[in-house]
Amino acid sequence: MIRPKLSPRRPIVVAAAALAGLATAFAASSPALATSPSPMPSASPASPAPTPSASASPASPAPEGPTCVSAANAQYTHTFRGKRGEASITLVNGPLCEGEEQSFALVSYVAPSTKVEFPQYVLSKSVDKFTSVAKDEVGTRSTLKFKVEVPTCYTQVDFVFGDKIIDPLTGSDLYGNRKVGSPKGIGSQSKGPKAWYNGGGGTCEAAPEVVVESDCTGKVTFNLINRDGNAAANFVITTDKGFSKAVTVALRSIEKVELDAAAVDGQITVTANEKSLWTGTQKAPAECQEPEVGEPETSYESTCDELYLLVQNPKDGVSLTVTFTPSTGTPQTVTIEPGTNKSVQFPASKGLTVVLTGDLESDEPIEWTAPISGCDGGGSGGGDQDGGLPVTGAAAGGIAAGAVALLAAGAVLFVVARRRRIRFTS
Repeated sequence: MIRPKLSPRRPIVVAAAALAGLATAFAASSPALATSPSPMPSASPASPAPTPSASASPASPAPEGPTCVSAANAQYTHTFRGKRGEASITLVNGPLCEGEEQSFALVSYVAPSTKVEFPQYVLSKSVDKFTSVAKDEVGTRSTLKFKVEVPTCYTQVDFVFGDKIIDPLTGSDLYGNRKVGSPKGIGSQSKGPKAWYNGGGGTCEAAPEVVVESDCTGKVTFNLINRDGNAAANFVITTDKGFSKAVTVALRSIEKVELDAAAVDGQITVTANEKSLWTGTQKAPAECQEPEVGEPETSYESTCDELYLLVQNPKDGVSLTVTFTPSTGTPQTVTIEPGTNKSVQFPASKGLTVVLTGDLESDEPIEWTAPISGCDGGGSGGGDQDGGLPVTGAAAGGIAAGAVALLAAGAVLFVVARRRRIRFTS
């Protein structure tokens, strides 16, 4: 029987498979060796492995929550578009630690030219700030955004650290390194473009107006107006008595300044941007000025026959209604219009008195008294005197002179007003 020759491949394949199986079993039983990518023979195979020290400290646990930063060590990035009046700033290593904060301001000015010239006056501003987050609070703003109005004339726009706004901006007081993006100082804490801009076109001019109002107490209100134009208006109120007050009114704004009579005593002048707008004196409105009222004149005369009372009301007086009440007899009520006279008579008798009430009131009763020369004939007003023939000649002339003297002494002036009190004197 002829047997075919065996191929040498088969023993080789079988041997290779056996070796692979042995290697797999060895790796499973030795995990440390299996994970070592490049096992190296030990330089001192006889040396025992080092024993861990019992005093070794365990690894510190990672801190919980975000870390914080002080305002002095805070770092930012920012954007700035001066022509559009826009800016933003982002805190990149925050939040700020508890109790810390950092303010920022975007400010637009009206300026004399496109170059850095002064003075410059604030037109618009936007202020905001980063604040800390307490331990029991969650979340914080990492970005602040700002927007201001930019004037259509020459302007400067500044984005600065802090909330202190300089107005007006002068050569002696500038923001310096407070500007965001400055190469040094606090401004260097933020990375980004330079955050200041000079530009625009056309001269900035205000259009100031003033409206002056007075009241009946002597107070004066100055309405300082700057509706139009493209710049702030600088008003100054002065008097010739040394008073002075300066007020800056922003574009499209109105400021009211109220001053009492003492402050605006004398000639008043209001100027704006060094131009005179108004000059005058404090004057109460026409409705505050009460018209002058004429005073009525009153008089009375005692004769042997009657007590005669007269009220004369001037043309510039007011209508008066008066009641004359005698101690004996019937009261009489009369109305005296301006420019007219009214008289009232009561029969003479001993002890007769008359009281006035209404728009005129007497301080005390008006009493009838007999003439000094006495009464003759039919007159009963003399009271205790006996009747007789009328006195004539020189005696009559003396009586007439005495009567005239009594009439002159009886005329008096009274206070003007309704329900006024008056005094008749003989």
